[in-house]
Amino acid sequence: MKILFVTPYITSKAHPAFLRNQTGFGYMVHDIAEYVGKHEQVDLFSAMTFTPDLDMDGFHVVGRSWWTWLKNIRWRNIRNGIQLIKRYPQTWKNHLRTLYIFASTGQIERMVKQYNVVHIHGCNELTDAVVTVCKRQGVKFLVTLHGLNSFGDVVKMSSVMKRHEKDFLLEAAKQAWPVTFISTGNKLMAENYVKKVLGKVNVNYNVIINGCDIIAHKKTVDIRSIYHIANDKFVFVFVGNISENKNQLQVARAWMLLPEEDKQKCRVLFVGNYKKSNEIVTFIREHQLQKELILCGKQPKEHVPQFYYAADATILTSISEGFGLSIIEGFVYGKPNVTFCDLPAVADLFDEDVMVLSKNRSDQALADAMIKIMHRKFNKEKIRQYAKDFSFEKMAANYSKLYRNLLK
Repeated sequence: MKILFVTPYITSKAHPAFLRNQTGFGYMVHDIAEYVGKHEQVDLFSAMTFTPDLDMDGFHVVGRSWWTWLKNIRWRNIRNGIQLIKRYPQTWKNHLRTLYIFASTGQIERMVKQYNVVHIHGCNELTDAVVTVCKRQGVKFLVTLHGLNSFGDVVKMSSVMKRHEKDFLLEAAKQAWPVTFISTGNKLMAENYVKKVLGKVNVNYNVIINGCDIIAHKKTVDIRSIYHIANDKFVFVFVGNISENKNQLQVARAWMLLPEEDKQKCRVLFVGNYKKSNEIVTFIREHQLQKELILCGKQPKEHVPQFYYAADATILTSISEGFGLSIIEGFVYGKPNVTFCDLPAVADLFDEDVMVLSKNRSDQALADAMIKIMHRKFNKEKIRQYAKDFSFEKMAANYSKLYRNLLK
């Protein structure tokens, strides 16, 4: 089969344009394209970047330039963009972005019939634009939502675009469009919302959980030595850029509730970009916890495994999280995880031999879970074997199976 991936961007070192947005979404779309490319012929259209035609990592990037954008502008695509703007009014800057995106679909429309399936990533203006093109041209399409942003206040998204996401879920349910979610929790959240608004409908929702590289990288540096952490200390590693949504601050508050003996023993490494204005930075400074709660800053993706080697466990306390990739990345290195019981991916990931769940989202419950994992022995080899259920290969095979079902 020939599959066209459509995404706002990817993250990759293959071209400078792909390094402008270095996010988990960007890395994951790249990885899905790479591993699906081992099964199918994959082309990728990155709507917010200009690059030449590129063959990279098992898939082909469709070349784009200002000239290809200009020569493929069609009035009907612009008109569709204006209609969306009227329905979801935002700032003038966002309106121009919307018109740019809809104009970009002229290039997609010119070539779309050569593909069996168009695989759209994310829910935004680009999704509307490409779905319109696919319907007009009679081409099968699939939308993957890498998280839900409209069911909470912490995600930094305008109220207009949160309404857009909910409207998309309703329309997809009405039309039985194929939509995949990266966790069972997200799927159930969407289904419950649709049922509440529309009643019983013929939803075509599926779950294909994210994968990861299940081959452990070699240990090349001693992270504990770098951060002056003794071998008898218990180290939690939290991977993710510091933000209100990732909620690292609650880990710091929970640490304060640990018994004094466990405080002396426990260290937390926060791996991810941060700003001096972040609350956790102030918290650590005011309580003089720089040696116990350590901000490691932004790290290259390929260097993150070195932190898993240093860890005794990973921890994830996001308020809203589509999946939680660091959980299964930690499993690859035999490290158990602490997270909240209501994380959307818990239904897909939980096993009592690999995880400890905080029974609710209070600071004390999180502290109790941290204490429990600190005083429990885990079978590292069993955790490593468990990680094999979440390989990129299995994820890609599931997407290929779904493509084939769409064409039946």
